[in-house]
Amino acid sequence: MANTINTVKDGPGLFAKGVAERLRDNLKFCSFVDKADESEFDGKNGFKSGDTIYTSIPARKIVQEDNLDISSLNKDSKEEKAALTLDKTATTADEFDSLELATDVDVKNALKRFGMPAADALAHQIEARCFQIATDKTYNLSGTAGSTQFTVSDILESKTLLDENLAPLNDRMLFMNSRNGAEAVDARKGLFQSSEEIAKQYRDGYIGRADGFDWVQTQLVGSLTTGSQGGTPLTDGTGSEGDAIIHIDGVTSGNTWTKGTVFTVEDIYMVHPITKETTGQLQKFVVTADTTFTSGEADVPISPSLYAAATDGRKNVDALPADGKTITLLSGATASTTYNQSLALHKSAFKMVTVPLYQPKGVDLVASETVDGITVNIVRDYDQTYRKITTRYDVLYGFDAVRPEWSTRITA
Repeated sequence: MANTINTVKDGPGLFAKGVAERLRDNLKFCSFVDKADESEFDGKNGFKSGDTIYTSIPARKIVQEDNLDISSLNKDSKEEKAALTLDKTATTADEFDSLELATDVDVKNALKRFGMPAADALAHQIEARCFQIATDKTYNLSGTAGSTQFTVSDILESKTLLDENLAPLNDRMLFMNSRNGAEAVDARKGLFQSSEEIAKQYRDGYIGRADGFDWVQTQLVGSLTTGSQGGTPLTDGTGSEGDAIIHIDGVTSGNTWTKGTVFTVEDIYMVHPITKETTGQLQKFVVTADTTFTSGEADVPISPSLYAAATDGRKNVDALPADGKTITLLSGATASTTYNQSLALHKSAFKMVTVPLYQPKGVDLVASETVDGITVNIVRDYDQTYRKITTRYDVLYGFDAVRPEWSTRITA
């Protein structure tokens, strides 16, 4: 008697869902960070590159003492919005002639042969790109560039920086470069708890929990390549409220500071997020775009922007730049050198969105599936120019910092 195999009602949809699940599983970092909710998508069912959605940032609340009149609080609390521009794409394709999705067996076979390898390739590209964006936008920094150590004190300093910025104690993760991770785990492997947690070391790169973080080892964390560092950098002129630049001079003419470079400014201290009193710690700033110094000076774009007098909760420093203050570079003592950057963060430091693309009509296969906020778009059609059938897999996404103060780089 011949075998009977039931057909499936939505073979393309099951195939796309399988690819999306595999993609989600391989995106350790991107799956961890917050996702934009579908309610922020403006009701669209198909996007194109360059579209923008806006996601809310929780208001930075202020608290008053001994005053029952809250009129000032009603106007001082300001909810911010962050733009998530859909300007990043990841695409791969298969060329094959006989993909059939009529039965469960066909779907499973197609997933194994074509869908899973495609998802793996997409995941590696997306993960590496998002790690680098996160690295470039993180201004908190611990560790010593060029060292071969990944010490307990480096990790505890990262935890302290997140604590000082009032990052929630839950949902924190540490993503490590594999070499640094191996050094750290070997030095303290006896401190990780439970056989179940240790078993995870041999699956998916998960190491364990220590110092307030879940530890994950990955080859895809970002890096920093330092620029040229000649001269004696000083502030030139005074700053203004809300500035996202600092004018700096005293640098050797023609030198370039690269995006991701971290520095401090003499006498500019971070303040407590609630009390707004100085913490006694110099505020760290990150360069947000490669900047070349002409005649030894330049307007250097920075994050965070400077707020010393804001009454709406955004105040983050105790003073604005004064003229002639010393600039100290922190992210690397050696010019033109690449340093690995591990990342310790709360999940809400960054946000990602992936969206469905427009689904064309009259093609052989079209599907868009979302799993835990990760969307993959698949189109299969006949290319009459080359007389072949091509299946393409697309992910259109946005990724950006929302609360960068809840992230810390560890350099080594």
